[in-house]
Amino acid sequence: MISNSLTIHLVIIGILCSYCALGDQTFFEVEGGTDFGTKDDFIADPVEDPSVIRFNKFNPIDQAYGDLPLNSSHYPISEKDEVVTYLKKETDAESVVNDKNDDEIIYNIEELIKLVGGLPDHPSSNMKADYWKKFDKVITLRSMGGKAKAKGALRKYMQLPSKWERFTVEGVAQAVYDEYPGSHQADFLADLVGGKYGPIEYDSAIIPTRSESQFLREVVTLAYINTWSIALVGPHNFGAKWFGGRARPEEIAWLIKNGQVQAPKKIKKRISEIPDFNKATDFTRYRGRNARLGREGSPRHPSWPAMHSAGSNMSFWLQIIMNLTPKQLCEAKKVDFAVSFARTVAGVHFEDDNMAGLKMGQEIVARALPAHFAKKYKGDANVIQQKVEEKRFAWDAYDALEKCGAGGPGGPGRPPSNRPPSNRPPSNRPPSNKPPSRRPPSRGPGGKPGN
Repeated sequence: MISNSLTIHLVIIGILCSYCALGDQTFFEVEGGTDFGTKDDFIADPVEDPSVIRFNKFNPIDQAYGDLPLNSSHYPISEKDEVVTYLKKETDAESVVNDKNDDEIIYNIEELIKLVGGLPDHPSSNMKADYWKKFDKVITLRSMGGKAKAKGALRKYMQLPSKWERFTVEGVAQAVYDEYPGSHQADFLADLVGGKYGPIEYDSAIIPTRSESQFLREVVTLAYINTWSIALVGPHNFGAKWFGGRARPEEIAWLIKNGQVQAPKKIKKRISEIPDFNKATDFTRYRGRNARLGREGSPRHPSWPAMHSAGSNMSFWLQIIMNLTPKQLCEAKKVDFAVSFARTVAGVHFEDDNMAGLKMGQEIVARALPAHFAKKYKGDANVIQQKVEEKRFAWDAYDALEKCGAGGPGGPGRPPSNRPPSNRPPSNRPPSNKPPSRRPPSRGPGGKPGN
């Protein structure tokens, strides 16, 4: 055990007790009414080696477990059966995945971690460490005025999906707060099929057609893959989370605020200037009136890699089953990146949490898709594999400020068409030059006509 384990124990208990004040009844509400006090009851010296600090935002149900808080010696949790059992059975930690024996994990987690660039970094006693630059970026984004128009406030960081163009900064954060998984991608797919981004073309070499006019193997297939990919990626992503154990930004911010972790002077000053920072979750945008009952702040699982990001792999698999125009691909990437980056705007993820998630999600889907499609849709696995390799792309090289014009940003794909879509069901046949009878309306939130 590390030499300053007692200090860290007091520090993290102080963090957890800061959640007690939430009005969130999940934290430290145990039978017998055990009182763990408040942050002021725990006076601890600064942690000598902050690099040992790991994720601890969960509520112990069994107070008898003596080896708390979790630190670098407890992660990966799969190396200690007693830690896995404790987290699964005696805490409210979310989706605890043991990467060594989970039934839904197909691919080696350590290999996936290496492929996305290795494990994340942690707080450091080196005030010039990259970790502090990443943390400073989170402070910048979570501190932007929530009522500001996102299109202007976030213009240096991202392009907004079309449905987000009128959002405020707070609206961007709320868009990715406990929303139904894949809902933003589903909205995009509905617009795509509805003709908002031009005529669409499915690739029958990937998913063979049943008949000339398709429904099941077109729009229904889109809905299926959007859900299938998230379910496939999820267990692997959480296996990596509980392998690395990176603490959430709010955990570190609270330690810094209370002088228990040393940080660069600029960061200490910025944290000291955060108004109404009375508990750890106040660091995030999911606080006060902007929070949901029992869900203040970050989720109760480690920060890296981000699941919102790992689940945002539509812009990859969509290229496999469709022949996208450059504009259509550009718009799809914009949605995936926005869902990912918005979590940092909310203050619940570091940017590299997001990037690792985006890369891991694509890698997992790329591995599974050829065999899955060949079995389900009776396509040629070799043909599918070839297209998968052609359409892989590097999120590290993505230009988040790329504008999707009429012709899109260059690159492979069908030439864009200005012809409005017809009302006919999607077909495998080449688009006709005959003008359509009418354009189906774009739908906005609640089924109302959109822009």
